Amino acid sequence: MDGRWIRKCWLAWCLVPGVVGCRTAEKTPWDAPGGDAGGMPTVSAKKPLWGSGPSLPVDVAVDSPKKGPPSPGTMVAIADLQLQRAMDDKAPVGNRPELLDTARQGYQKALLQDPKSKPALLGLARFYTRIGEREKAVEGYKKYLTLYPTEKDVAREVAVAHAQWKDWAGAISWCEFALKLDPENLTARKTMAFCYARAGQTEQAFEIMRRVVPEAQARYLLARVLEHQGDFAASRAQLEAALQIDQNYADAREFLTELDQVIAGKIPDQNGLRPDAGGVQQVGFTEPAAPQNPPPQQFQPSPQLPLPPQFAPRP
Repeated sequence: MDGRWIRKCWLAWCLVPGVVGCRTAEKTPWDAPGGDAGGMPTVSAKKPLWGSGPSLPVDVAVDSPKKGPPSPGTMVAIADLQLQRAMDDKAPVGNRPELLDTARQGYQKALLQDPKSKPALLGLARFYTRIGEREKAVEGYKKYLTLYPTEKDVAREVAVAHAQWKDWAGAISWCEFALKLDPENLTARKTMAFCYARAGQTEQAFEIMRRVVPEAQARYLLARVLEHQGDFAASRAQLEAALQIDQNYADAREFLTELDQVIAGKIPDQNGLRPDAGGVQQVGFTEPAAPQNPPPQQFQPSPQLPLPPQFAPRP
């Protein structure tokens, strides 16, 4: 009996240090510095309160990318780039057909999405102009102007396209239409004067041009067109008339000196007409300073291509 009691006391005595050690090592929320609940851990979405094990999977909502074809504007921008690459003289000839097909398809796909897209309509018309498809180009421009009949700059663009095709009558008609939209458009008037000159109607060309620029400059520009067409005598007469009006007109004097050397056979003619393999010749001349408040000009009706009724110039 006494032996059992002694063993129980000894066993209890041995357990006391273990119990005290466990209580000392245990940490509670209230054991934080300050002794209050301010040190209590908070719930975190990244780390569970009960341990440092692997985080639970969390569903995150992510917007899926938009599906479908690109916008018409994007397709037109890509088509413009492909056309520019195809028409670049440095581009490999073998790649041009593929680039042209890609550009054309880009404009057409854009029009399928938006049949009234201004960039796509103009892009396709300009595409056909660049490759010499005259009928399709005119059809594209007419479709654009049917939808947007007040676009005066596009009307003049059609005139320039006809001038590139050397269709001077058609170019003059479209200039007249552009002037109906904007009677004070000096650029359209000058383009029409140039086309009259190229068509051989020099008097009409001069009368229009002298209302856009000073008379001496008008004669100088007309002289350049005549020299370009190989009429050296008429060109020289216009240059002399320009110098009589303005003796200090340097451009006219320099050109007259050059023309005399060409006539004498001392230098080759660098400005004359030359055969064009593609059938398309760029037109234009340096834009001169326009006079202030030019007097109004009455235009005579001229032969023209068939135009939509709303575009046909009235006599």
